[in-house]
Amino acid sequence: MVFETQGDKPQVDLINRKQKTENRKPKPSSCGLDFGSRFVKLVYAGNCRSFRRRKVDTLTFYRDYLERRGDRLVPDWERLRLAPPERLVVTGYGKDLLKEYFPTITEIRAHFLGARHQTGLEHFILLEMGGQDTKVLYIREGRVFDFLTNDRCAAGTGRYLENMARFLKIPLPRFAAAWEEPVEISHTCAIFGESELIGYLLRGAPIERIAAGVNASVARWARMLVKRYPCSTLVFAGGVARNLAVVRLLKDFSGLRVVVPPHPQFNGALGCCLEAQAQGGRGHDHLGA
Repeated sequence: MVFETQGDKPQVDLINRKQKTENRKPKPSSCGLDFGSRFVKLVYAGNCRSFRRRKVDTLTFYRDYLERRGDRLVPDWERLRLAPPERLVVTGYGKDLLKEYFPTITEIRAHFLGARHQTGLEHFILLEMGGQDTKVLYIREGRVFDFLTNDRCAAGTGRYLENMARFLKIPLPRFAAAWEEPVEISHTCAIFGESELIGYLLRGAPIERIAAGVNASVARWARMLVKRYPCSTLVFAGGVARNLAVVRLLKDFSGLRVVVPPHPQFNGALGCCLEAQAQGGRGHDHLGA
């Protein structure tokens, strides 16, 4: 599996799955769009059993990949280097912008479908930590039994971690690898967190330990959110799941079996794509084809 990144150009990841060669009617092309606060994620399924993935900066997507045709707002499929899909389902922050034109589903349903598909599990806690919010779902017997969301504060989210890395002036990959000997950070709020970081810097604490302290504070915050549910398996999705230090510390603090799907950042978009395949979405006349 290969990722390619070129500035603001979409990220491409193609996963080839085994295909049966028996005669069968080709499946209509389907697409899922997850409008996140930092990135728009897109999962596209053509007539074969493969998924294509794109990731575009949210502001860049709004500016360069959406176009108005009369009274309709449609993605620029040609610029995305994709054929217009026959089915499309949308979720995320931007779904209200497109709900008049395309079918939408809640982020809860999208992430549930995506996580169940990626892991094959029927009983688990799903923790989704994105750019600006956090969601926790409790799945039992293949159904969502309970959920909670925190979208009023960016505590412990990807935006918070990026801000802390920027404040410490270290690259994000280096920051996300820091987990050993963490200093004690009691806040996951950007304002109070920075005050604590300044205190440790003035006392001469090593940068790696300070970064580890920030990662540990996020892991403790996540443990607090998930501990209410009676399950030993935690599926960790969203952009923060790519932070290896948070993943490792969350395992240590919670004692849970932590499963990170192959593509945690595309989980919601995958769920939308699966919903499009199952429900049919709307036809070409709604997709600007």
